[in-house]
Amino acid sequence: MSVTLSNTLLGSIFIITIDMIYLSLNKNLYNPILEPNIDINFTSAIVCWIIIVIAIQLLVLSRQGLTDNGALLYGAFLGFAMYGVYNATNFATYPNKWNIKIATIDTLWGTFVTSITSYFLYKINQ
Repeated sequence: MSVTLSNTLLGSIFIITIDMIYLSLNKNLYNPILEPNIDINFTSAIVCWIIIVIAIQLLVLSRQGLTDNGALLYGAFLGFAMYGVYNATNFATYPNKWNIKIATIDTLWGTFVTSITSYFLYKINQ
């Protein structure tokens, strides 16, 4: 499978929706480590989500003989790698704010959301 505009749009809508629900439900987890009155750059956030969806298409959905379980597993590994690097970097560069609890929770969330987005895209392309 190659990267397509339709998969990129559908996958982006899917992951953004789920991530926004998660972030709104867990704002008390993130608020203490973010600056007061922080301005989120939503354009950059959308670019990040699109990059994740493109990576799913290139690194998960392009695998020969992919199955339901494979889409979930490889998607989980991709999410673990991407979110793990992000959180380890934040933990290394902001040790007084980004703690092991938030790094672990956010990495687990990223593992999950990338896995289910991979599965969603796999199923709609069968």
